[in-house]
Amino acid sequence: MKKIGFIGLGNMGARMVTNLLNTNYEVIGYDINEEFVKQLLPIGLKKVSNLKDISKDVDIIITMLPNGEIVEEVLDSIIDSLKPGTLITDCSTIDVDKAKKLHKKCEDKELFFLDAPVSGGIGGAENATLTFMVGGKEDAYKKMLPLFEIMGKKSLLCGSSGSGQATKACNNMLLATTMIGVGEAFSLGNNLGLDLEKLFEILSTSTGSCWAINSYCPIKDVGPISPADNDFKPGFSADLMLKDLTIALKAIQVTNTKAKFGIKARENFQKMVNENYGNLDFSAITKFNK
Repeated sequence: MKKIGFIGLGNMGARMVTNLLNTNYEVIGYDINEEFVKQLLPIGLKKVSNLKDISKDVDIIITMLPNGEIVEEVLDSIIDSLKPGTLITDCSTIDVDKAKKLHKKCEDKELFFLDAPVSGGIGGAENATLTFMVGGKEDAYKKMLPLFEIMGKKSLLCGSSGSGQATKACNNMLLATTMIGVGEAFSLGNNLGLDLEKLFEILSTSTGSCWAINSYCPIKDVGPISPADNDFKPGFSADLMLKDLTIALKAIQVTNTKAKFGIKARENFQKMVNENYGNLDFSAITKFNK
């Protein structure tokens, strides 16, 4: 049985690890927060007290960390102790240039690297329905595929190094702008005196149909249960959406892409975070987009 190293055992990582443990993989975990580690010990996680110890005798290391700087710090601290051929799969959301830099560092050490950010949030991690957007080499992807299939419902090799992060930036820019548009549509419907549940029934089956309506409707007591029915507890926080939109903005600037709606969406989320509502689910932007 392959030994899996997992670094980053927060809201997402802990649930991903749980799914691996439930399928009888041996998982060695590390997090700077000891409480995160302790919560997983009863279900079979093996802990290490030192980050470098996680690199001993593992075939694959998965990281799920807050940002690219931390991912690079972790990689730099373990890279010299990894055996050639070890695969590192980073499921964090980081910028494209950083991902390409980490690919190169691993290639120079005869290691495999995949940038594999996810979509699906905490619910997707818990229910093993994540989508993995993957950048890297095909042989590395094939090596990781059995684990993707345990932790998620879909994975796709999007292209070479950085392609996973590039895909995630496009996806979340679209999600942010779509959610704002959904909120405006329901606001207009409400002001026109429409029954919002009936409006949902039409929008969810007509040309305006989208994930932000069908699966994550931001209106309380309308459609399936979503963070709107739980005081907008995340879910996927506005803080994280702002982070992802900032990554998208960097890519927009580097590529000289025209993306007025994406840029405006980032401004709206920045305002929401500045007003100390970043801890709410990102769908709460429908309440603050005035």
